[in-house]
Amino acid sequence: MQVLKYFITIVWMTFSLAGFSQDLSEYPKKLVKPFEEARQMYINKNYAAALNGINELIEKNLFFPEAYLLKADILHEMGQSGPEADCLQQVLEIDSLKYPKVYYLLGNALKMNGEYAKARQVYLRYVEYAGNQQTLVSKARKEIENCDFALIQLSRAFNFKPVDLGDSVNTVFDEYWPSLSIDGKTLVFTRLVPFTDSLASRKFSHEDFFISELKDGKWGEAKPVSSINTLDNEGAQAISPDAGLLFFTACSRRDTWGGCDIYFSKKTGGGWSVPQNAGKPLNSTGWDSQPSVSGNNEYVYFVSNRKGGKGGMDIWRSRLIDFGKNILRWGEAENLGDSINTPGNEMSPFIHPDGQTLYFASDYWQGMGGNDLFFSKMKADSSWSQPVNLGSPINTRHDERGMVVDASGKTAYYSSDKAGKGMDIFSFEMPQKIRPVPVTYAQGQVADAKSGKPVVAEIEMIDLESAGKIIRVQTDEKGEFLIGIPLGQNYMMNVSAPGYLFFSEHFGLNDVKSAVEPFLLEIRLNSIEPGSVAVLRNIFFDTGSFQLLTESVTELNKLVDFLKQNPSVNIEIGGHTDNVGSEQFNLELSSKRAESVCQFLIQSGIEENRLSYHGYGFSHPVRTNDTEDGRAANRRTEFKIVK
Repeated sequence: MQVLKYFITIVWMTFSLAGFSQDLSEYPKKLVKPFEEARQMYINKNYAAALNGINELIEKNLFFPEAYLLKADILHEMGQSGPEADCLQQVLEIDSLKYPKVYYLLGNALKMNGEYAKARQVYLRYVEYAGNQQTLVSKARKEIENCDFALIQLSRAFNFKPVDLGDSVNTVFDEYWPSLSIDGKTLVFTRLVPFTDSLASRKFSHEDFFISELKDGKWGEAKPVSSINTLDNEGAQAISPDAGLLFFTACSRRDTWGGCDIYFSKKTGGGWSVPQNAGKPLNSTGWDSQPSVSGNNEYVYFVSNRKGGKGGMDIWRSRLIDFGKNILRWGEAENLGDSINTPGNEMSPFIHPDGQTLYFASDYWQGMGGNDLFFSKMKADSSWSQPVNLGSPINTRHDERGMVVDASGKTAYYSSDKAGKGMDIFSFEMPQKIRPVPVTYAQGQVADAKSGKPVVAEIEMIDLESAGKIIRVQTDEKGEFLIGIPLGQNYMMNVSAPGYLFFSEHFGLNDVKSAVEPFLLEIRLNSIEPGSVAVLRNIFFDTGSFQLLTESVTELNKLVDFLKQNPSVNIEIGGHTDNVGSEQFNLELSSKRAESVCQFLIQSGIEENRLSYHGYGFSHPVRTNDTEDGRAANRRTEFKIVK
């Protein structure tokens, strides 16, 4: 069985045959026996043989409604909704009074075939004839609303031009389930490949992961992830935004907790590590699959049918608390709640790097097909907004799943059988109204200022308007990092490591609404020793004023923490200005600003005898004062180790 289908299949309860009493006593045995044989082949999923058998039977007796019902079930499993509708119509022509449920099934088949207006009329007919079948009547009324919705969406369809990713990615085999790094340069996807010649007798294909790298605007030749791929199936994968972790789903392995579990592999200098089970509570004794990694690896969103859910398949998330030596430590799994999950099935979550826009598929929220794609925004209280259908032509009469969106929010990637030659991966431009918050990123290396050796450091990106919103990452053993930065806010970056002064940077993105170039940083940390200096780039004053602005408190508290963690350290606060104004004015202003910082530290519990301050005016510029950018860099507050 293809693992993608295994991972994402939702049990579709047919009523065609199972929903009716099968009293075949009125038919001669010469008809009943081949009927039962065809039914058994259908149960065994030998659909082609079952269809041949039932067709031969119908030729012998054109007035055998049970045979048409079985044929409808077979055609449904084969994805042939048009012929399925014809069979159900034939049953109604034979005896509509005996089989009123068939109106409901016919509505389903017509809707699946994209014939929404006809489906609507048939559902209305079912409601008229259904009698006391209240459960199914409620479903029929819901489908009538879906048909109305679909007809409106078709009338509003936008210009849709999917772009084939090309021969380096797409082949004669099926490619699907794309996942993308935050820099948009690494694409991981699943390919359905045949077994090697030595196993050709098995006559099966299996699923493997492939990676393609973007270079000069083109996707390179996709290469298999040999250290992860096996002769079994691996599927429904997600690469972390920094391309350092790969989460995926595997089933029925020796170390699985349930039927399917989530596994992970870490990128190393030599490729990818041997996959390991991601462990509990991410995994459970239920079915756990389809991971999606949030910006900066903070959460993994996933699909599960574990206890405590709202319906069949629900979307959950678990916080990645710690990543030790090949061991992941997780917070408790959180159900996303009624705003997302329903009595139906929610699948294929993708959390955008902005950390607040979730795309997912559902077969319950109002839609056009079996599974439509939706998006929802996280609110300030961490609840979710009402899901919004992505509309036509992204959603169709078919099932849609597995869409991802790049960091800019402009481009989406998905898989489709658009060309009629199997599943391929395409990209398309996202309509403005369904885009997430654009995200840029900072990427670089942290090293010792003197030796140049890499430093393992903690990096925090803090929203200065709401200091509670903190993004944390840790550099790897090479001191390298990549951290996503959603636009529309001002951020303080703090880089710290034991034995070093912390590094401060400011990202003023409050008024930036569209994608910007990433920030490439080489961060050099000064060791804690006399003479070492650190610039506090998130200390703010109004022009000509020495009163600290509230946005400065976050950075000042970092300095307080540093001094409390290093009680033997004494520092000097240095104030610097640009050259606008007189020398005397700037000397006095810089001195008062430095004094204001000292007073804050004293009021926060730092001993006064550990602190001194000095105003340098514009005597120590770090950039030219001939440009606005240069003057902004020269207006700064520093602290220096004096003991």
